[in-house]
Amino acid sequence: MPPHFSLLVRPSSRGFFLPLLLSCAGVLALSGCAGQKTTQTGFIAPQTYAQMVHPKGHTDDLVYVAPGLQPGAYRYAVIAPVLWHPVNKAPVLKPEIQARMTEAFESELRKTLGEDFKILPASPLVTAPSGPFSAGNFPPGTLRISAAITNLRRSKWYYNALPIVAGFAAGAAGGGLPPIPPPAPGGASEELLATDAMTGASVLAIATYNNGMPWNMVGQWLPYAHARRAFHLAALLMKEEVHKTGLASASPAQPSWKSPT
Repeated sequence: MPPHFSLLVRPSSRGFFLPLLLSCAGVLALSGCAGQKTTQTGFIAPQTYAQMVHPKGHTDDLVYVAPGLQPGAYRYAVIAPVLWHPVNKAPVLKPEIQARMTEAFESELRKTLGEDFKILPASPLVTAPSGPFSAGNFPPGTLRISAAITNLRRSKWYYNALPIVAGFAAGAAGGGLPPIPPPAPGGASEELLATDAMTGASVLAIATYNNGMPWNMVGQWLPYAHARRAFHLAALLMKEEVHKTGLASASPAQPSWKSPT
């Protein structure tokens, strides 16, 4: 047993803790490769992805900002339906889980970006070989926000309980254990793209992710709580880039434009 464990665990209880510690170590080893990271799935065009950099304060994320953007150029936003666009070796999600997660991410984008833009209905979008785009039915100053969930891991409470049980057991025996992070906290990776709804030109692109945090105890037990937190943080990162670039006008407009029927 390592020296630091010898100081924390009474000799009389080491026979009890050794199997428990080995179990925790085994779970950590099995789940260690399941953490999220930035992805490149093709959802963002390769030529755009090649220009993405780590922004200040977000060294784990990648961001592209088109050069020569005009401050205050956008007053409206259209949120396209969020897609499940998995990276290789992503887990297979049941259709109902895909629907729940994409709807949750889309809701976060609408709520967060709705603080800076007037959100317009997506009905004028049509389908072309290059994907959904504006057919000229949106007013000038409209951003089209596309997003995809590219990887997702559910939190597994039956693994995350092992370090907690080990800690309680050590305390009951009069010893202690160093903090052990939850081995299967869950999380999600996302790719986001903002384009000019009239021209189709790329304006912003983001590749981001978030893993579950040890302090978020609820997220260790609920299967997709940490994934939902990742969606929230991705929407906040898009909002932050909008503010940094000054894309949004001072206040959301009240448009006289109406969606064609």
